[in-house]
Amino acid sequence: MPNFFSNIVCISTLCLLIGGCSTSDSPVSVTAMTFNIRWDNPNDGVDGWDLRKDWVSDVITESGAEIIGLQEALLHQIAHLDSSSAGFDWIGVGRDDGKTQGELSPILFDTTKWTVLEWDTRWLSSTPDSVGVAGWDAALPRIATIATLQHVKTQFELRVINTHFDHRGETAKLESAKLIRDWALEGNKPVLVLGDFNFKQHEPPYAALTDTVADRFLRDAGTGDTTSTFKGFDALKPVSGARIDYVLSAGHQGPDQNGQYATYSVIESIRSDRFVSDHLPVLSTLRY
Repeated sequence: MPNFFSNIVCISTLCLLIGGCSTSDSPVSVTAMTFNIRWDNPNDGVDGWDLRKDWVSDVITESGAEIIGLQEALLHQIAHLDSSSAGFDWIGVGRDDGKTQGELSPILFDTTKWTVLEWDTRWLSSTPDSVGVAGWDAALPRIATIATLQHVKTQFELRVINTHFDHRGETAKLESAKLIRDWALEGNKPVLVLGDFNFKQHEPPYAALTDTVADRFLRDAGTGDTTSTFKGFDALKPVSGARIDYVLSAGHQGPDQNGQYATYSVIESIRSDRFVSDHLPVLSTLRY
């Protein structure tokens, strides 16, 4: 796989975690980002990929993130990000054929801090191993990239999931949320979940994803935050959107000295009155 993004600079902290403990002697801090970079749509005009690609790379590089979930990434978009920096690797496949075709939901990781022990891709449907399937009432095939990463210094293992839910099918959103929750909590590893979920905090899929009935559950890094993560490109006339991009976690050290599980940052990168993407990247630092 290609190499990615160097010059890691830390800019945000988050103490988020729930149920479970780090396997290392001391906490492992993980700075993570979820970022829908917008697919290379030839009709995007002044917001087209060719005009944004270096900017997107800058935002990622400057964020300090060591694990990144991208959504709507086409292979050539990832290739550009690869060529612009070094120090990262990535895993993922296209949702259409399980290889190179269609959008990817790749997981990027800093190779100086993390190695991949295993990974696979599952389709958000009642038959997750069926390639290219659009589940339930979804308009398009949707996938989750699932990996076990190992921290180079401590050997701590982290289960990471990156996904992009359907934008239309309400049944698909709900059933996909149940799948992601179940996949995230398989086994007993600490978990990081990243994605563009296309649902709001008050909607049923959110409740299903963060269901607290079980002993282990996913905690939302941005609980209580109402900052929209979908605003369109126009910074002067942003879309009246909502928070639909999330960072979630399970397996924690507990709240910090201020009683907080999480601090949370939505990055509003603006140039010439335009946002870097129609979605804003979300950044968190987690202590496992």
